[in-house]
Amino acid sequence: MEYLSYVFFPLAIYNWLHSFAGKIAFLPAANQYRYPHGAEYPNIFRENVNLQTDWKYKRLTIEVDGNQIDACIMGKESTLGNQRWTLASNGNGEFYETKLDETKLERPDFQNFLDETNSNALVFNYAGVGASTGSPNRAAMAKAYRAMLTFLEDGENGLGAREIIGYGHSIGGGAQGEALRDHTLKEDINYVFVKSRTFSDLSKTAETIFPIPLIGTLVSIMGWNIDSTQSSKSLQAPEIILQTASGGKYTILKNSLNIIDDGIIAVRASLAKALLDDPSCPKEHKTFIGIPESHNEPLSDMPFLARQIEQYLTT
Repeated sequence: MEYLSYVFFPLAIYNWLHSFAGKIAFLPAANQYRYPHGAEYPNIFRENVNLQTDWKYKRLTIEVDGNQIDACIMGKESTLGNQRWTLASNGNGEFYETKLDETKLERPDFQNFLDETNSNALVFNYAGVGASTGSPNRAAMAKAYRAMLTFLEDGENGLGAREIIGYGHSIGGGAQGEALRDHTLKEDINYVFVKSRTFSDLSKTAETIFPIPLIGTLVSIMGWNIDSTQSSKSLQAPEIILQTASGGKYTILKNSLNIIDDGIIAVRASLAKALLDDPSCPKEHKTFIGIPESHNEPLSDMPFLARQIEQYLTT
């Protein structure tokens, strides 16, 4: 018993520190004290959704490793039968509830995105965020994403999607990549994955944001180093990568020369630069789009992005 105490006590401490780091730095949406009205913050958005519009909503719960992952389906009567679905993975500090009502969104481009892509959506909160149970955990984020993707793909017990758009913002792009490492895509489904202003790896990003000695090493030790570069290079599906660039308009990037800091992710820590500068990265099914918006600004030219998505889904 004494031996076991030495084994399990350090493990418990590590797990607590991993969860604590998630709440403070990597997934602050799990920290209720950082938002107005605390734990009620996402509930306020959900309870005030305007149900008198064309948008239809259905809330559901999917169990993942004992955690109850809170999710919601949204779409319009004109699209709900078209079998095209968007799976959205939230960025740092986001809740799915803020996507449900276009008059109360923190990121108001989401419903515009669905309109432009003629898509429905499945949105969810990671473990420990909003009404999802559990604690912030890197592995749990990936497992939740895979569970949602499986639900979309499942024609018997799920939504039976034939076309899937994965849209991940910031750390949501990292969670998307982590999840797809261990997920076999279906041959009879067309996919395209979008990563909006995502980092190359989380350790390098921490080093650029927090000028603290060995902060990148600490991120790795705490188990939070998400490597978006490697997951992107191994992805067996088309991918669109959005990153802030100079020029003031939406352009297809062929190199990294015009990429600039987006206010959160520095040039050297961006996924777009890492992949564009890597000669070993297979780029034939990747599109890099330079955008004028900073890290958390809504996209201003959604039709441009929608056209790129449509090309991948229909060719």
